[in-house]
Amino acid sequence: MRQELPLLTPIRGFAALFVAYFHARLVLFPQFRDEIASHTLFLEVGFIWVDLFFILSGFVMMHVYRDSFTSGLSFKAWRQFMWLRFSRIYPLFLVTIAVLVLWETFKYFNGILFYGGPLLEYWGLSGIPAFQGPYNVPQTLMSNLFLLQSLDASSALTWNFPAWSLSVEWLSYMLFPVIVCMVPHGAKRGVWLPILMLFLLYSMATTHGTIDLTSGPQALFRALCGFTLGMWLSMVNLPTLVKRLANNDVVMFSIVAAMIYLLHAGASIQQGVMVYALFGLLVLFGANQEKRRSLFLAIFDNRATRFLGDISYSLYLWHAVVLLVGVEVVNYLAPEFLSWWYEQTTGYYLALSMVLFTAFLIALSTLTYRFIERPALKALRRVGKNKHVELDSNQVS
Repeated sequence: MRQELPLLTPIRGFAALFVAYFHARLVLFPQFRDEIASHTLFLEVGFIWVDLFFILSGFVMMHVYRDSFTSGLSFKAWRQFMWLRFSRIYPLFLVTIAVLVLWETFKYFNGILFYGGPLLEYWGLSGIPAFQGPYNVPQTLMSNLFLLQSLDASSALTWNFPAWSLSVEWLSYMLFPVIVCMVPHGAKRGVWLPILMLFLLYSMATTHGTIDLTSGPQALFRALCGFTLGMWLSMVNLPTLVKRLANNDVVMFSIVAAMIYLLHAGASIQQGVMVYALFGLLVLFGANQEKRRSLFLAIFDNRATRFLGDISYSLYLWHAVVLLVGVEVVNYLAPEFLSWWYEQTTGYYLALSMVLFTAFLIALSTLTYRFIERPALKALRRVGKNKHVELDSNQVS
């Protein structure tokens, strides 16, 4: 019987939303970007929430599949594991790619040029014919379909561009059984592992000037740092005293407050690594929550936040499609309205745009979760005749 991991599902939901807002600031409300950044850098460093996905994924994979590989690595077990992961992540990803291909085809036959708003236009990304960029080019379609786009800088941020993280996570899944066999048995023996992962991340970020590494070997190593850290955290058995701290509202609120403050304050590499470490602590303490009367759990772990976590994968995969296709559709149907919108600079319009964007994204994600994600997962796992017992799929990356 599977063991519940309280709080981890809501954490995924919040992370997916913050990544969506990180990209929305460039397309949906770019006129507010400088004003927001003058007050807080929280949205500007939203890319770092992707690393929380990697940590969560490693934690859950280790929690669920560790026993399948601790006795040794076999091709049959590896193949079955990869089929489970394929059935979880690929169907919806393929649907989003199909939507983008269909939209580009419509643009091609109707002479619609790329438009992503005034900020992208300022960057020189405007007026480009269909299938010629900046994101949707035929030459990168095959690497996307095989989830290998992150290995090449020219294809990493193409088509459904946030899926670069899905690409490196897919590669991490391939390596997961090998890592399980290599890591020490028990967290105490591998206490050096989280230190090494944080050091590697810091070294790469220092070398490249940012933690936001999205292509090439460094993107894969970025994912593996979080993935391996999550695996190690899954092996940690908290002493009674530490578990009491994990179930203390003051401690949990302090962790969240520290993360928010660091993200608000800036985007330095040192701050990013500190946030990264706090992500690990949040996942570890979050997985060790006990049923109790708690203000923290009432706020962060309730029916609404768990549902947000349930649909987080759909939310993550759809947000860029909604933003880029949406702005082109509006520009095609009502360009005057779009011009008017980008001239609005009062806070009311910012709040309204975020509410409407969030509501539409949640509605769309709910539909695809119920009618694409879940049915496709069940159908593919019936085909694979899977006999593994797994955590509910919405808790898994």
